[in-house]
Amino acid sequence: MSESPVTSDAAGTTRARARRRRRGLPRKFLTLYAIVALCFFLAVLFAAYEIVYRDRVILGVTVFGQPLQGLTRADADQFLQKQFGEPDAILARFGGEPITLRDGAQTWRAYPWQLGLRTDFSPVAQAAIQLGHQGSVPAMLVDQARCLWFGCDLGTVAQFDEPTALAYLGWLAPQVDQPARDASLRIDGLHVVATPAQNGRVLDGAAMLDQLRARVLSGDRSDIPLTFRATTPQLANVDGARAQAEAILAAPVVLTFNGHAWAIDQAALASMISIQRQSTADGKATLAVSLNHSQLVAYLQPLARDIDQPARDARFHFDDKTGALTPTVPSQYGQSLDAETAAKQIEQQVLASASRVPGSASPMQTLSARTIGLPVTLTKPTIAMEDAAKFGIKELVAQGVSNFRGSTPGRIQNIVTTTDAMDGIAVPPGGVFSFDQYLPEVVEANGYDDAYIIFADRTILGPGGGVCQVSTTVFRAAFFGGFPIVERWAHAYHVGFYEPPVGLDATVFAPSVDFKFRNDTDAYLLVQPTVDLKTDALTFNLYGTKPNRTVVMEDPIIENVVAHGPAIYTDDPTLAKGVVKQVDFAHDGSDVTIWRKILVNGQVVKREKFFSRYQPWVARYMVGTKVTP
Repeated sequence: MSESPVTSDAAGTTRARARRRRRGLPRKFLTLYAIVALCFFLAVLFAAYEIVYRDRVILGVTVFGQPLQGLTRADADQFLQKQFGEPDAILARFGGEPITLRDGAQTWRAYPWQLGLRTDFSPVAQAAIQLGHQGSVPAMLVDQARCLWFGCDLGTVAQFDEPTALAYLGWLAPQVDQPARDASLRIDGLHVVATPAQNGRVLDGAAMLDQLRARVLSGDRSDIPLTFRATTPQLANVDGARAQAEAILAAPVVLTFNGHAWAIDQAALASMISIQRQSTADGKATLAVSLNHSQLVAYLQPLARDIDQPARDARFHFDDKTGALTPTVPSQYGQSLDAETAAKQIEQQVLASASRVPGSASPMQTLSARTIGLPVTLTKPTIAMEDAAKFGIKELVAQGVSNFRGSTPGRIQNIVTTTDAMDGIAVPPGGVFSFDQYLPEVVEANGYDDAYIIFADRTILGPGGGVCQVSTTVFRAAFFGGFPIVERWAHAYHVGFYEPPVGLDATVFAPSVDFKFRNDTDAYLLVQPTVDLKTDALTFNLYGTKPNRTVVMEDPIIENVVAHGPAIYTDDPTLAKGVVKQVDFAHDGSDVTIWRKILVNGQVVKREKFFSRYQPWVARYMVGTKVTP
C-alpha cells in the first residue's frame, strides 16, 4: 500500500526536527555543567585560602619589600623586630645622631626613636595580621584582592610610631606655647586701669608631626624649626568699657527731693562699679560696666529712712458759737522712697550719661544728667487740712456722758491722757472709728499711771486704769447718735463708774479688744471730748451734719441675777498687823439687755439689741500681818 505524497513530506519534516533537538540538548547541559564546576572550584579555592590564612598574614602584605605573607602574628613580630628593630639595623638605616628642634635661640635635641622611630614592632605585626581579616565579608574580600594584586606595604607604619611623636610634642608644647592674654580692666582708687590684650601661639601639632615623620624616615638630620599657630584673645579691646567707667567716676551723682540734695561721691561710685565679662555671638567677649545694684540699694536705705514719713491726719476743733472749724494738728503728706526703684533709676540715668559719645553733650547737659530726682511716693492723708471746707461739720450730732467721781488721782490722770488722744479726730463718711487705733501705748512714758484694772478674776493696780471710762463714753455718744456699732465688749462685772444706766459700758484692751463704730452719714464726724475736773464729768461730743433720725433707749432688762459669793480675806505682810484694806467690791452677776430704737419721722426703722453678761464678783480684803518692832 503506497503513502500519499503529502503525508510522506510531513512525516519527514517532523523526524528532522526531532533529530535536531536530540543533537542540541548535550551542548546546553555542557555549558551549565561548566559554570557550576567553575563556581564550585572557586568556592573550594576561597575556602581553602581562608582556612590556610585564617590566623596568618594574607598574600601581598610586605614591609619595605620584605614579605610577611603566611606568617603568624608572633612570627611577624619576630621577623620585623629582627629586620628593623635591632640596634644595628636602626643605625645602619637611620643613623644614631640626634635631631635638633629649634625655636629662635632655644633648642631641644632628641634621638630619632624619641621623635617617632619605631622600636616596638608589635603594633605593626598586629596591623599586618588584621589586613583582610576584619570588617564585613565584602570588606575582607576587597582587602584580600587589593593586597593580592597590588600589594600592601606597611613600611611607613612600620617605621614611624605616631603616638611616640605626639607624646614628645605634648611634652614640648607647654614649654613653648604662649597663651593669648585677654585685655582687662580694674578700678584702683579713683582711677580706671586697663591692661592691653596680647596675642598668643600654640605649637602646630599637625605640621610638626609631618616634619618629624619626614626627618625620621629620610635620615635627614638638619634642624627642625618649630611651627606655631597664632592665637588671639577672646577679649581684645576694653576701650569702650574704660571710657564708661571713667565717665561714671567723672563727677558725683546728686540726688534731690523737695529742695534737699544728697551726693554720691566718686569714692562711693568707685566702690559700686561692677565690671562683668560677657560672651558675644562670634565667640569673643566684651566687658559690661554697671553699678552694683545690691550695693546701691544698701547705700540708699539709710537715705530712705530719713525721707520716709507716714501720712498724718489733721485734727480740728469746732466752735459751737461761731461754727468755725480750726485745725489743731496740721495734716502731713506721707512720703516713701522705694530704694529698689530709686537704684534702678539711678543706674539707668548714670549709665545712659556714661554711654554718650564724647563731645556729644555740653558740660551743662552732662551736669544735669548727674542730678537725679529721687522717686519719692507721696500719700495724701485721709483727713487733709485743705479739705476742711468740704467736711460738712456744722452742728452737734450726738453726745455721750459719764461720771468718774471717786476716782483715784492716777485713774483721773489716765482718763485725761486718753481723752486728749481722742480729741479732734475726724471720721470720714463711711469710715470706721477704732478706739485702739488712736489709743497710745499704755505705759508710763506716755503719761499713764497705775490705777485699778480688771485682771483675770480680780481687780489689781496696773497701768491704764480709767481708759475704759473713755471708751464707755465714746460708746454712749455713738449709741445715742444712732451710729452702727461695729465692735463692742462689755466689762467682766458691774463697774460703779459706768452705772447708771446699767449695760451701757464698753471695755478695751489693745490690740485684741476694741470699740468701733461706723459713720453712716454723708458728712465728716468730729470727735471732740471735754473733761470737767470740778464735776468729774467726761463728755464726748460728735459734730457733723445731724441726720434725720431720733434715738430712743428702752429701759434695761436685767435677768439671770447671780448673787456674789462671800468675801475673800488674804494676808498681806506689807500691811501692819490689824489693818484691813478692801481692794475689790462685791457685785452680783446678771444678764442685761438694752434695745436701741432708731426713728425717722416718728417711725421706728431699726430696733437693735445690746447684750451684756456680767459675772458675780466677790469682795476682797487684804489683812495686815506685819509686826511692828
